[in-house]
Amino acid sequence: MIKIKGVSTMIEFKKYEEESVVLNPLKNYEKEVHKVEARVDPLTGFISFVRRGRRFWSFMYKTDYQQIERLLFETKDRCVFCPHMVEEKTPVFSEDFIPEKRLRRNEAILIPNLFPHKAHSAIVVLSQKHYLRLDEFSENLLFDALIVSDEFIRRVYEKYRVEYAQIGANYLYPAGSSIVHPHIQVTLSKFPYTLIALYQERARAFFEEKGVNYFEALIEAEKRIDERFISELGAVVFLSPFAPIREDQVDGIVRKKTSFLDFKEEDWKNIATGISLVLKAYAQKELSAFNFAIYSGPLGAKLPYITCGLKVVSRTSVQLFPVSDTWFANSLLLEGLVVEAPEEVAKFMKQYFHNLSAK
Repeated sequence: MIKIKGVSTMIEFKKYEEESVVLNPLKNYEKEVHKVEARVDPLTGFISFVRRGRRFWSFMYKTDYQQIERLLFETKDRCVFCPHMVEEKTPVFSEDFIPEKRLRRNEAILIPNLFPHKAHSAIVVLSQKHYLRLDEFSENLLFDALIVSDEFIRRVYEKYRVEYAQIGANYLYPAGSSIVHPHIQVTLSKFPYTLIALYQERARAFFEEKGVNYFEALIEAEKRIDERFISELGAVVFLSPFAPIREDQVDGIVRKKTSFLDFKEEDWKNIATGISLVLKAYAQKELSAFNFAIYSGPLGAKLPYITCGLKVVSRTSVQLFPVSDTWFANSLLLEGLVVEAPEEVAKFMKQYFHNLSAK
């Protein structure tokens, strides 16, 4: 167990090592000892297992570009998000809510979600291109999409006073997307996602006990350890979490911002830049699918214990016979499992962020 003590706070990074013995038939039944780390998330208590050995599982993550070409050929002509169909085949908002019917900024177009799963659901088409490699998700494309998302969130809040807003992305089928064309989702509801509700509950308890914001304490601790801290862009701090949920996970903490309503354009710009850099790093690993989520505390509230943030993760890639990284342990039992330690992820990511700061 590692404890990092600040002036008035303490963050505990708990990890425990287990061993598994295997008689390997590929090596004449030679005995192999495999080490696995169980890590406990300092805030939520969720347990994540770190099973080093990315090379063995690399086949799940390398993109089959022939399958990408086949996928594009079979989907482009009937894609409702492509320029030849988006104006005629996608829904619009009512004029009493959004008189413009759709929100636009350069290539970004925000439209209602035809199949909403929250009280207020929208989709932002990022680009006119039907497909983007991960290194083509530029900060400008992402920034434009986030700005129209921000506009939608503010209009919904002004009219309906809902508390919770989220922005998320599923890119390609392995990541849960039903459409190839790059897009993100914006949702608002009276009810938070389970993890956000847990963050609020645990962060409030931490604040009441320690007298400081948990996320600020976490940043202080990670900077001092300097194993998982990646970089800072303005108010946004990027790090690889101690107990990750999924592979290649990078988290962001937006300092001093309780909800999206506290954001300025600069904050969205820094988030867009950070996500773009993470995706460029994923592209270097020949990945093709990802998820990200940007979350907020209750809109309009000024809570000293909660902070906005984001999470970016890679997913298994497009292949002829894909293997899903969603299985019983994480989908039903809420356990994390990764095959590359977060310290290695942070080390790999730093070069992309440092290259930016060196320009």
